[in-house]
Amino acid sequence: MKTIEKYIFMQLVKPFLLFSFTFVGILWLVQILPKLENLVLNEQPFFIFFQVGINTIPQVAYFVIPIAAFFSTIYAINKLFSEAEIVAIIGSGFSYSSIGKIVFVFGMTVSIFLLVLVFLILPKSAFKLQSIFFQIEQNYSAKLVNVGKFFHPVSGITIYVRESAEDNQMKGIFVFDNRNKAYSLLYSAREATIREDKGVKDLIMKDGVLQISTADEKSVVSIRFDNFGFNLNSFLPKTETYVASPLEVSPYAGLFESKDLALLTNYTQTEYVAESHMKLASILSPISLCMLAMISLVLLGYEKNNNNLIIVFSSLVALFMQASIIGLKSLLVQFPSLVFLIYMPPLMILLIILLIIKWFESPRVYLDSEISS
Repeated sequence: MKTIEKYIFMQLVKPFLLFSFTFVGILWLVQILPKLENLVLNEQPFFIFFQVGINTIPQVAYFVIPIAAFFSTIYAINKLFSEAEIVAIIGSGFSYSSIGKIVFVFGMTVSIFLLVLVFLILPKSAFKLQSIFFQIEQNYSAKLVNVGKFFHPVSGITIYVRESAEDNQMKGIFVFDNRNKAYSLLYSAREATIREDKGVKDLIMKDGVLQISTADEKSVVSIRFDNFGFNLNSFLPKTETYVASPLEVSPYAGLFESKDLALLTNYTQTEYVAESHMKLASILSPISLCMLAMISLVLLGYEKNNNNLIIVFSSLVALFMQASIIGLKSLLVQFPSLVFLIYMPPLMILLIILLIIKWFESPRVYLDSEISS
C-alpha cells in the first residue's frame, strides 16, 4: 500500500476497534446476565462463570462485527470530509474507485476475520457454552441437595431437602410419589445420602417413615424404617448425550453432514443447511456494508445539506440488509431450493454500489461537479 492508502486504511481500523469493543461489550452484558443468574441458582464455581463469559463473546461478535464495520466506515469517511482531507486526497490523484478499493480491502479484512470466527471459533464456543448448561441440567444429584427448594424431576415426583452437608449428605428429606392413580407414597427421613456407582443413583434414607395413602384418602398406612433405599434412576430422566444444534456447527458440517446430524437430534436437515447458508451470507455483509457507508458519504460531496438524511437512510438500508439475511433463514427451512435468495441482499447492494461508483466517475458527472464547484 502507498502512504495515503495506509493512512485511509488505518483511519478505518481505529474506529472499527472502538465500535466493535463497545457494541460487543453492551450486547455481551445483555446476553450474559440471564446465564449468570442460572449459574448462581445452581451454585456453580467461579471457573464455570469464567468459561460462560468467555464463550459468550464469539456469539455476540458474530452479530455485531458487520454493523461495527459499517459505522466505523461512516465515522472515518465523514471525518475525512469534515477535516477537508478528502479534498487533498482527491487532488493528489485519487479517484472514487481508488478510495472504494481501500474500503473494499478493509471490508474484505473484516470478512476474513468473520470467516475464521464462523468456521472455527463460533462452533466450538457455542458448543462449549451449551454443553455447560446441559451438564448442569443433567446434574440431578446437585439439584436434590438444593436446600429449601422443591425439585420436580418428572411429573408426579416432588423432593424437598431441609439441610445439606458435604458429599451429598442431607438432613430432613421428603419424597412424594404420586405417579400411581390408586395410591400415593410419602417418604420422610431424618438423614439421607445419594450413592452413585457407574451411572446408577441410589437414595439411602435413615430413620424415617413411609406413608401410603389411597387416592380417596380413606386408607393410610405408615411404616417406620431404620434404613430404606430405592433407585433414583426409576424416576429421574435418563442421562442424555448432548449433540450440537444448527448454531453450534460450522457451515461445512451444516452443509455436508446435515443428514447425519438430523438423525441424532430433534432438528431437521433443512435447519442445519439454512443456518449454514445464513452464516456464509453474513460473511459477505462487512464488504457490502463498508461500501454502502463509503458511497453514502461520497454523496455528501455533492449534497452536503442532506448529510444527516443520507446517513440515516444508509443506516436503515444496512439494518434492513442484516435483518433480511436473518429473516430469509426461516424461508430456507421451508423451501431449501430458494437458497440463492439469502445471498441476494449483500450481493445486490454491492452491485448497486459498484454501478454508482462507475456512474460518479463518468465524464458527465465529473463535469457537473466541476461546474458546481
